[in-house]
Amino acid sequence: MKKLLLLLLVVALASFLLVGCLPGTTPDDEDDDGDDDVVGVTMTIEDEYTDAVGVTFVACGKDVIVTLPTAVEVDYVVYVASKVWDETDEEYEYVCIEPGIPDATRTVWTFTDYTTLDCEYECEPICLVALLKHPCCPGDEVALRVVTIDCTPPYADLAVTFKDCFDPCLTEDPCDPFVQGAYFEFSSRTAGDCVTTDCCGDDCSGFASWTLVIDPDPCAPACDTVSGSACPVEGVVECGCLLYATTTETLTYDVTYTLLDNVGNKFEDTWTITVDTDSVVSISVPKGTGGAVTMGEAIYIYTDNCVEGE
Repeated sequence: MKKLLLLLLVVALASFLLVGCLPGTTPDDEDDDGDDDVVGVTMTIEDEYTDAVGVTFVACGKDVIVTLPTAVEVDYVVYVASKVWDETDEEYEYVCIEPGIPDATRTVWTFTDYTTLDCEYECEPICLVALLKHPCCPGDEVALRVVTIDCTPPYADLAVTFKDCFDPCLTEDPCDPFVQGAYFEFSSRTAGDCVTTDCCGDDCSGFASWTLVIDPDPCAPACDTVSGSACPVEGVVECGCLLYATTTETLTYDVTYTLLDNVGNKFEDTWTITVDTDSVVSISVPKGTGGAVTMGEAIYIYTDNCVEGE
């Protein structure tokens, strides 16, 4: 009789373990018309990007959202951690374990600016896991994703050449006079004796886009915007934006230079271009190199200092 009671107790405990797919979750009592498929736990990361070969890249300090099919019980919490190999103990361990914040249904858990997404693992794959556990217990993995961390913005060194808008090969039309100002050409490509090189790119998730915005009047629309979605960073800012000074000795114009990679890492700089009554005299570049300008000669602006020969 005692053996029979013990057997019945084991069967009863087993039946309780099979109720609900996840520990610490409350199963849905509604019948799904006989459909036995269980919707899995999902983990999404803000601004994640998956390339053509299936590698998923994420930037540093991004939000992680874990969604479960059923509500998590009040005494349980969803955590996110990085699963790393401990060389000393020769086993995996969880580091940077952080609790999430649940929504009203306790099915969606948000981890704001998750700290494991940092530069310690720059352009290396890591395992992010979601843990469902009581604060006093080790818990269980309910989701795992392998992602590659990208913390570094893209780069593009530029050769910028300023030229006068006056064209000596044309006859000036009194009804359409020459613009009294300058324009500039820019390129991340440099031509050597035998090869053309391009200092432009992103060494992890890949280069996404670039933009130059010329805005001499912050209270009005931009004078000109030049943009592209791939390397090289190359183009011309036409005549009409950098007008020479007429009522003062000098004028200044701002150019916002922006680069983005595929996970949203940004390089941004604001150049200040100074003109006098008949030429561009200097360019100030806070995050690079600038200085005095000689019209018709290239001045180099560095983000990565990889222009060949410089």
